[in-house]
Amino acid sequence: MDNIATRSLAGGVASNKKYIIIILAALALANIIPNLGSQHLKLNQYLRTDDNKEVQQSNRRRDEEASLIAIGDGKRRAFPSWAVVTQCSLYHTDCPNHLEFQDYPFPLPPATQSQQDDEGMAALANKTNEWIDEFKQRSDTDSDSHLIGYEFPAKVDDAIRQKCITSTQTLSVEDQLDKILSHLVPLKDTHNMIAFSMTDETYAKDMLHEVYEMNNDIVGFEGAFFFVAMDSYTANMACEFGYPVVAMPENDDLKKQVQSTKVFMSKLLVERGQSFLFYEMDVWFVRSPLRMLQQHMHEYDFLCSTHQWNPGELNIGFYAALANEGTVNYFEDSLIIIEENPLAHDQKIMHVVADDNTATLKNRTLQDHNNCGWCGHENVSFPAIKATNPIRVGRLDPHVVVSSLYPVPTEGTVALHTLADMPLKGPFGKEMVAKELGVWYGWGKATSKAGYYHREGSYRRYLFLENAGTRGGQSFVQSKGYHDERAFRRQIAVLATLAKVTNRILVLPQVLSDYHAQPLWIYLDLESLEKLGIVYRETNFASNKKSWYSHTTPFASVTQMAIVESSNEVQLLTGNQTTASADRIPVSSFTTGDPLSAFFAVAISHPQVKDSEALFVNLDHFQGGHIGSVGVQKLHDKLAWCAWGIGHGKKYNDKSATHLGSTNHCYGSGNAV
Repeated sequence: MDNIATRSLAGGVASNKKYIIIILAALALANIIPNLGSQHLKLNQYLRTDDNKEVQQSNRRRDEEASLIAIGDGKRRAFPSWAVVTQCSLYHTDCPNHLEFQDYPFPLPPATQSQQDDEGMAALANKTNEWIDEFKQRSDTDSDSHLIGYEFPAKVDDAIRQKCITSTQTLSVEDQLDKILSHLVPLKDTHNMIAFSMTDETYAKDMLHEVYEMNNDIVGFEGAFFFVAMDSYTANMACEFGYPVVAMPENDDLKKQVQSTKVFMSKLLVERGQSFLFYEMDVWFVRSPLRMLQQHMHEYDFLCSTHQWNPGELNIGFYAALANEGTVNYFEDSLIIIEENPLAHDQKIMHVVADDNTATLKNRTLQDHNNCGWCGHENVSFPAIKATNPIRVGRLDPHVVVSSLYPVPTEGTVALHTLADMPLKGPFGKEMVAKELGVWYGWGKATSKAGYYHREGSYRRYLFLENAGTRGGQSFVQSKGYHDERAFRRQIAVLATLAKVTNRILVLPQVLSDYHAQPLWIYLDLESLEKLGIVYRETNFASNKKSWYSHTTPFASVTQMAIVESSNEVQLLTGNQTTASADRIPVSSFTTGDPLSAFFAVAISHPQVKDSEALFVNLDHFQGGHIGSVGVQKLHDKLAWCAWGIGHGKKYNDKSATHLGSTNHCYGSGNAV
């Protein structure tokens, strides 16, 4: 075989003039208020004449920084502290070193005065006291999903759906395939190819829309793609949304069915003269493979991806085949061996048969495969395949389709295939790795106002943790809460409850361990979040520009929020594309004696917070002590945690994010504490 080298909110104007200058300049420097120049002119009427010079200096600095948007000019831009999560992913340990963060602090400096008038304060306090009882009830119920849920693609009408379901239930696989092929339009400029993928319920629930939309938008096989359904759930779901599907007979032995189905379907296609591309549901494309296929399928009959750790070993998560007598024989020979040896590994068998084809083509001596321990879960024996129509086999460079437990994409990568340590592992870990790496497609880009990344207007409601100096995360190596698992769990319970009662999407915080920045999902069983009705996103969500408000702006509005113990007040700092404002609210203004309830009340009732697209909360005040609220305690008791714990000497303490794979989680198996 040959190697292929591949390539913030309506608020009053602050009376403290100096503080206004700081806030406006800071927000402008962060480029989250791109049209702030005209706004400065409006605000100048509230300032004394002798302040104008300082304002002008701020404007000049803003204009200078605004001109540095282009990447690669060797200069720096100043960012607000919250922006670290939009600029630095888990994997970029050195990222903050290359950024300049604004020198004004949040929480706010002591000199800044409260902007809340007495009348407004009383109204907020009344609203808060009414809300506390509601909070206790609401934290026990599912979140209102219309703002944080999804807007799914349109379903087909009942007649079309039923006709599709009837076909999957009454026609043979061959007849279903013939019917599908009569409606697909092969790509003439890509060797008349079509494409398919296969899935069962575990993958279809989260990935059916994902893969279908990715296929049309990136892969390039729109109108030339179908699913192979391994169960009735998947077939019915595909029919419901009008996705072309061929249903296999259900089989209790899923492993055996999966191993033979891709080879069986490949054989059926080439027997019908149909060239094709196959890719598994956990292969995520960053660019179309069409150009690659157009180039290399002139040279090969069968082109397959390889493993990142071994460029000589086939990975059959991605392969393409031209229809000819040789490929018919190749898939037939492979299928016979797989069916006769139930413990054989389909991937290994296809590799061996491909090697025999290459040996035949090159007139090398063939040897029987006796006691082949490499071929499956036990030794497998079968004679050498003496191909009568040997095929030309091509292997892709391992950096083109990156197949690995720990995939490392490059500038030449077409797709990533996230692997597990064993075949047929559940999809959760693979999904999370793909999302953290930024290759998860995120359906809804073209079909929805409330998709995974692409969300518009009121559907953009996010909650972030912003404890001071922790890269937008939670540290368990700071003096308060050092290696304290209970304090760590309290923080996450407060954050999760806040997400629930404010009806926001929780963006999972980074966890700073003794040595590394890590994702929360290696410590928290995320299924327990899902059962509580909490919608979440991966840690690297905000650094993925697919989630941004616009190409240059991560959020339309941002509010930072904290309780400051020294002044016993809730502080807010808000900015959007046209205005900036700050507020201080003394905790003593609330009848409740619980700072946490006061904090929650402001988060759900204060107009600045309520209307902000992104809410960043500093929970340092709640690091120690009891949880306080009954609602938080109830949620805390329902969260499940991974058995290996946190801190020095624990299982994943010394694991960097780059060395966390699809099996380093406890989804569905965590324990409540």
